[in-house]
Amino acid sequence: MSLTKTTTIAVVVLVLTFVAGVCVGIFTSHMMILRGGAGAERFPRALVNRLDRRLDLTDEQRAQVARIVSARHARIAANVRGEIERANAEIEEVLTTEQRVKFRKMRMRMGGGPHRHP
Repeated sequence: MSLTKTTTIAVVVLVLTFVAGVCVGIFTSHMMILRGGAGAERFPRALVNRLDRRLDLTDEQRAQVARIVSARHARIAANVRGEIERANAEIEEVLTTEQRVKFRKMRMRMGGGPHRHP
């Protein structure tokens, strides 16, 4: 194998590894925020700070944006949790009794909480 081909393969592998790491990091942080884990309470403030840095908000705008982000964040998190619960309920409908027991245990380990029937 030539040095150029080896270098190209190494660069591609390095880039793919980096992209995979970024994707895992983003997914993990979003899941932690949605489940109320570490960072969830800081998310609205961090978003407002980012918007303020990029848009140079006035004090009044910053206060209004903070109220909007806080209210919407709570609604979005509730909607996402609801969709996850609905998906889990649909999944359970296609499982056998034994599989449902295993699925519920898996959910408990993943922080899904006890299964709630509608």
